[in-house]
Amino acid sequence: MQSILSSGFVKGMVKATSDMWLKGWDERNGGNVSLRLLEEEVKPFAADFCLQPRCIELTQPAPALANDWFLVTGSGKFMRNVQLDPADCLALLQVDDKGLSYKIHWGLSNGGLPTSELASHFQSH
Repeated sequence: MQSILSSGFVKGMVKATSDMWLKGWDERNGGNVSLRLLEEEVKPFAADFCLQPRCIELTQPAPALANDWFLVTGSGKFMRNVQLDPADCLALLQVDDKGLSYKIHWGLSNGGLPTSELASHFQSH
């Protein structure tokens, strides 16, 4: 069984954030990235999920995104550090079935929250 760290979506996010940092597009933690995922992309890595995922209420309901999965950068995390420790700098989350909250299934291993711009990201997805 593969580790979530070897998944295409985590590798892709590491590459994107590394490129953003190298090109100077983000100053330290001055940028956020989100990637919408399909359940079939995420499901093979369920063995890496938290046994008791944290549940956090959304600041703005997002019923159109009910049950959807996202890989997002963490709030206050530096783009440079995503490649060094993706498990601490990224979060894999799923919106609940009503679009009122989300659960963090993987990532932010040293604590923290997803990007503070999560509501804006959800509006654009």
